[in-house]
Amino acid sequence: DLAALAAACSTAPSKPAAAPAAAPAAAAKAAPTATNLTGTWKVTTQTQQGPLESEMTVTQTGDKIGGKFTSQMGAVDYTGTVAGNTAKFGFTFEAQGNSIPIEYNAKIDGNNMSGDVTFGSFGNGTFTAKKAQ
Repeated sequence: DLAALAAACSTAPSKPAAAPAAAPAAAAKAAPTATNLTGTWKVTTQTQQGPLESEMTVTQTGDKIGGKFTSQMGAVDYTGTVAGNTAKFGFTFEAQGNSIPIEYNAKIDGNNMSGDVTFGSFGNGTFTAKKAQ
C-alpha cells in the first residue's frame, strides 16, 4: 500500500531551533546563537497506519540542517532550516513510481521536538523527537 509505505518512510524527526536570547542586554552584546541540533534523534511519527520509529542524524551549519532518516523502510537524505524555536525539513520518498514529498514542521524545546508531518497527498500526521544523549 503506497500510503503505508510513504508514511513508514516519512519518519523524519524534527530539529530543534534557535534558543531565544537570554535578555535584551545580552542580545545587544552578541547575537543569539541558534540551538545546535547536530547529533542523533529518536523520532516517533504517528501515521494513519500507526506509529513509526526512526532515527535521524543531524548536521547543522548555521541555519541549515541535513542528514539521514533511517527506519524499517530504509534510509533517505533530508534537508531543512532552523529559525528561532522552529525547524522545517523534509525529503522526497520514491514509492511504486511515485514521488511523495514528506514535510516536517517542528517546534523545538531543548532536546525535544514535536510537530506536524505532511505525507504529500496521502494526509497528515504528527511526530515527536528526542535527542540521544
